[in-house]
This record gives sequence, structure tokens and C-alpha cells, in this order.
Amino acid sequence: MSIPAEFGGPEVGSWYTQVVHFATETPKQNKEDEFQFKLMSFLQKEGKSLADIPSSASSAPDLNTKLVDAINSLVQTCHVASSEERVGYRKLRPFSGFIPTPPGEDEYEVWVEQTTHILEEWQCAENVKKQRLVECLRGPAADIVRFEKTGNPSATFSDYLGALESAFGTTEDAADLMLKFRSTYQNEGEKLSAYILRLDRMLHSMLRKKGIEYSAMNHLRMQQIVRGALSSDFVAMRLRMTHKLCTPPSFNKLMKEVREEETLLKDRNSVQSNVAVSVVSPSRNVSSTNTNMGDSEVEKLKKEIRGLKNEVSRLTAAVKEPISHDHPAVHSLPAAAESTPSRPVNKANVFCY
Repeated sequence: MSIPAEFGGPEVGSWYTQVVHFATETPKQNKEDEFQFKLMSFLQKEGKSLADIPSSASSAPDLNTKLVDAINSLVQTCHVASSEERVGYRKLRPFSGFIPTPPGEDEYEVWVEQTTHILEEWQCAENVKKQRLVECLRGPAADIVRFEKTGNPSATFSDYLGALESAFGTTEDAADLMLKFRSTYQNEGEKLSAYILRLDRMLHSMLRKKGIEYSAMNHLRMQQIVRGALSSDFVAMRLRMTHKLCTPPSFNKLMKEVREEETLLKDRNSVQSNVAVSVVSPSRNVSSTNTNMGDSEVEKLKKEIRGLKNEVSRLTAAVKEPISHDHPAVHSLPAAAESTPSRPVNKANVFCY
């Protein structure tokens, strides 16, 4: 259909027409048909057919799944590392290796146990772990790690810890540590929980020396507790009676059970001591009353004895006093006789028997 260039009449005038062309989208089916036509044309020019190329029936190309997994893991690792770097991290405790241990530092056994645990838990790349380990070292410890890096440029953080262990760790090998572990017993007055802590430190030392496997730690710990605990410890007595009935528990579970038993035993002893004090206190009051009464009786007896002594002394003085007066009278008789004038004696009045 043709459109006139102008239309109208003499009454309204002539109107010019203008045609606007809109770009119409090709339907999807038309695009597929066009692609199929171009493909067949190209194959005809090259002298090929559809059988010579992979089937185009699949909607997506076949990709290497291993390559996709590797790329995915790499992206996740980079994301974790970048997030940790943004958040920041807590620095490791410093260690220098000087003897005696400087203020602010821990002994090697304490430091290496904490550092190993933290480095194994950190989700970061190997070079980041090595960097964090080197940052906390000072003095001789830093020199040893530097020498290890010079001799082995591809060393890991485990190699660095191994070099520090050879320089500052115990010189005892795994067999010596096992003998020391078997010869460790609970001390008098020591709680069973403290004894288990001592045993666990020795087990971790043997684990670092590759003397035992991690799966055997629970069994060895329970064996030594049964052998080395005090026979008078009530908590150890319960463990001796029940350890063969079930598999050895882990360190955390065992420590929880032991501390709960120790707390219950302590509370029971405190209640018994309070009851004993409440029972003994009335008897103490009675005994104190009796003591006071006894003291008053003693005082009365002392007073009576003093009175008796005074009476005896008075009587003794009274007995001696007449004797002392008689003697002067006897001695004074002649004088009195001499001084008395003689009377005339009337012989007529004298009568003799």
C-alpha cells in the first residue's frame, strides 16, 4: 500500500505526509532460523556437514568441572584472607629465648603450646602464618628462624616451630618422656584435677616429639590416672571402679566430671564440719561453765586453807605466850621473897603432920 505524499483539498488545504520507520525486533525463532541458515551456508562452503561437528542439541557447552572447582576454591580462599586482613588479628605473644625469661614473656613450653594451637586454627594462607610467627620472635629465637629460612626457603611454619623446638625445647626424646609420664604420681594434698593437668602437659610434649598418636592420648591418660592417683582419693576410686565399663573420655569431658565430683565432695565436707561445730559448741559452753564453777571452788578452798593457816599460827602463838611469861615469874620469886619483910612465926600456931 502506497501512501501519497500529500492529501487534503482546496477547503482544508494540503497536508504533507511523513513516514517514520520503526526498527522491529526479530523474533527468537527468526534469529534461530537465521543462525541455522548461516551455519549451513558456512558448512556448504567448507564442504562439511553437521555430522562433522559436535551436536548442537545441548543448551550449554561441556566445561571441565575440576577447573571450575579449583577456581571456586581459589576465590573462597582469597575472600577469607581479604576478610581477615580487613578485620585484623590478635598478635602472638612475644618470645625471645633468653634465660631467665624476661618480664612479659612465657616459658617456651607454655608459649609453643599456645602458638601451635592458634596457628592451626587460623584460616589464612601459609605465608601469612609464617609472617605472624616471625613478628612475635625476638633475639635468639628470631635468629634461629632466620637461619632456617636461609637454609630452606620453602620452609613452612611447622618447620619454623620444629627449629625452635630443637633449640629451646626439652632434650628428652619420646622414650624418656614416656618413662617420665609413667613415673608421675599424685602428690599428697594435690587435687585430682591438678594431677590430670600435669599428665596432659606431658602427653602434649610426647605428641610434639612424635612419640604417640593423638588417638591414643585418652587411653594413656586414663591408664596413668588409675595407676598414679592416691588410693585415698574418693574421685580416683570412682574412676578405678568405672574406667573399664566404658571407653576413656576426652580431656574436656574427664576434667568436667572430676571437677564436679571435687565440688560435691567439698560441699559435703563443709556441711559435715558445720554440723560438728554446732554439736560441739553446747558441750564447750557446758565445759566452760564447769570450768568456771571449778575455779570458784578452788578459790574457796584456797581461802579456807589460808584461814586454817592463820588459825594455826594464832593458836601456836597463844600456846607459846604463857611459857614466856612463867619463866620471868619464876626467876622473880627470890627477889620478891627478899623484898618481903619476914613475919614473926608463932610456933604455938604451927601444926606439923
